[in-house]
Amino acid sequence: MRVPSDSHSHSKYSHDGRVKAQALIERARELGMEYFAVTEHLDRDYKYCSGERLIPQLNLKRYYNGVQKLREKYQGSDTYVAFGVEAGYSPKTTEYYLGELPKYDFDVIINSIHTMDGGDAYFGKIFEGKTQDEVYNRYLDLLYEAVCVPYEYDIIGHIGYVTRYVKFEEYTLWQPKYFEKIDRVLKAIIERDKTVEINTHIRHAEMRYLPEKPILQRYYELGGRNVTFSSDAHLVESVGHRYEEVSALAKEIGFTHWTVYKKRKAYKIEIE
Repeated sequence: MRVPSDSHSHSKYSHDGRVKAQALIERARELGMEYFAVTEHLDRDYKYCSGERLIPQLNLKRYYNGVQKLREKYQGSDTYVAFGVEAGYSPKTTEYYLGELPKYDFDVIINSIHTMDGGDAYFGKIFEGKTQDEVYNRYLDLLYEAVCVPYEYDIIGHIGYVTRYVKFEEYTLWQPKYFEKIDRVLKAIIERDKTVEINTHIRHAEMRYLPEKPILQRYYELGGRNVTFSSDAHLVESVGHRYEEVSALAKEIGFTHWTVYKKRKAYKIEIE
C-alpha cells in the first residue's frame, strides 16, 4: 500500500535521532510519498527539568543551514520534503518560542508536551507517588495551555503522551471523569484551526497510536476535520509505520483527507 504522507520524523539533528535526514527522506521516496516532513526536537522545556537539562539542545542555526542544502537537493522531487521542528511545551518556554520560531521559514511546527513539572514522562520519575487523577488532570491542564499558546504552530503532537509510560492498570485517558477537560482541549484545537496528528510511535503493549480512537471520534463529533498521519520515525524502517492501520481508522471515523503544511500553509491530501 502506498503511503501518501508522513508529518513527523527525527534525524541525527535531534538528541534521540539515529540516522541522517537524507536516509529518512530516501525511504519516504521509496514509499511513494508526495509529502514527508523532518521535524527535529526543539526541547526548550528540558532547560527547566532536572536531569533532562543536560541533554543536548537542537542547534537551530546549524539545523537550518542543513535544511537549505536538503531543500536544494530535493527541489522538484516527486516528494515534497518539508522541514520543521517539534517544540516541546512547558509554561516557561513561551518567550523563547515567541522570539526564535519566527526567525526561520520552516514548513511546519509541531506543538507537543513531553515534560510535566520538571521531568519527561519518558523517564517515568514524574509519576512516582502520584495518583492517576493527579497525573492525568495535570497533563490535560498543560495540554490546554499548550493549545492556547501565543506563538505560532500547526500540529498538536501525540495527544495522550503520558499514557505511553504510566503503570496504572487502567491506562486510558478516555474516562468519564476526564471528558470535560478533553472536550475543552479539542474545542480549543478546532477554534484555532489546528491539526491533530495520529502518532504511531508507541511503546506500549496495548496501544497502537495516539490519540486513542474514542478521542479521535470525539474530535470528529465536535467538528474537527484536520488530522495528519505521523510515524514519528527515528529510524529508516519506521517511516510510514502502521499507515495502513491508521488510514483505515481515520476513514472509519469519517475523515477524508490528511492535512499537511508547506511554508506554514495547510494543504489536503486524500486518505488512501
